[in-house]
Amino acid sequence: MKDIWMLPKYSVTATLQCAGNRRTAMSKIKTVKGVGWDVSAIGNGSLSSGMRRGEGMPTSIWGGAKLSDVLELVGIPKLTSVTRFGGRHVEFISVDKCKEENGGPYKASIPLSQATNPEADVLLAYEMNGEPLNRDHGYPLRVVVPSVIGARSVKWLEDINIIAEECQGLFMQKDYKMFPPSVNWDNIDWSTRRPQMDFPVQCVICSLEDVSTVKPGKDQERFAVQTGETA
Repeated sequence: MKDIWMLPKYSVTATLQCAGNRRTAMSKIKTVKGVGWDVSAIGNGSLSSGMRRGEGMPTSIWGGAKLSDVLELVGIPKLTSVTRFGGRHVEFISVDKCKEENGGPYKASIPLSQATNPEADVLLAYEMNGEPLNRDHGYPLRVVVPSVIGARSVKWLEDINIIAEECQGLFMQKDYKMFPPSVNWDNIDWSTRRPQMDFPVQCVICSLEDVSTVKPGKDQERFAVQTGETA
């Protein structure tokens, strides 16, 4: 921690969103497993969350060291996509143990090219909204990966590993993957899909019920930019 505190501190505003956002809407088409999140599995930055994977987490100003700077301390230059030993992914290991991993630690990974890119703003965060991380949000240190599902922003960070293949943890290989409606629990082949990472641009009206009626108003155009793409 002392080495991380000595690195330049950056503040990044990021929204951590559950990969299961809109899961209730999905279940209207075909029942899916998982927590029944509605259309807004995000929230105010002052709300606490006890979820180990960052699900349903808020928009906040996260403070900490850039992962690219930390990796440079151990000899991995910025903008590296593969190390001389064949490492292509950065794996994050949590102190938190979970039944889904048979009592092992929660873990996830991101590509090394993303971790070593300073413009990706991947943080090892020790502050949230100008205050030290509290226990619920990952004290003393957590990962924050902007524009990626909350499941990759591992809390209560214990270890960081450079690995050749994607993390083989359950939440990378047998959860948080998208399949077509023709797939069910009897014929699912998890190996046919990559782990979910980036979110598509989306929007939702939060202030009305499904049964509400509104009068037509002025036409307005809005644009959203995410991970370099425009919608």
